[in-house]
Parts: sequence; C-alpha cells; structure tokens
Amino acid sequence: MRKGTSAVLILGFLFVDFLFFHDMLKPGEQTTLPQYLTGLLSIPVLLLAAQELIRGPRSTSRGTH
Repeated sequence: MRKGTSAVLILGFLFVDFLFFHDMLKPGEQTTLPQYLTGLLSIPVLLLAAQELIRGPRSTSRGTH
C-alpha cells in the first residue's frame, strides 16, 4: 500500500510540475510564485516517495510488554 501511494505521489507531482513548467520555454510566458513554490515543495515529496520505493520492507516490531 505504501509503495503504491509513493508511486502515485511521484507520478502526480511529475505531471503537475510538467504542466506548470513546460511554459517556461515559451517566449512571453511568466512563471508565477505559486508555480515556483509548487516546484520547490515537490522536491522533498519526490525524494521521500522515492526513498520509500527504494527501501525494502520495514519491520514493524511492536513491543508486547
């Protein structure tokens, strides 16, 4: 379940970033502050989701004391 959520987050943020930033190459288009903030905030989300995908299954040892 966590790996599926991580994959959806990665694909979703890549899609949103593409929609916002593909206009940067067009002459006369301006990128707004919310677009820059979305790109900036997507970096930690992408890194954490990628880390979750790369990392193996974690053992959840809960004490039964």
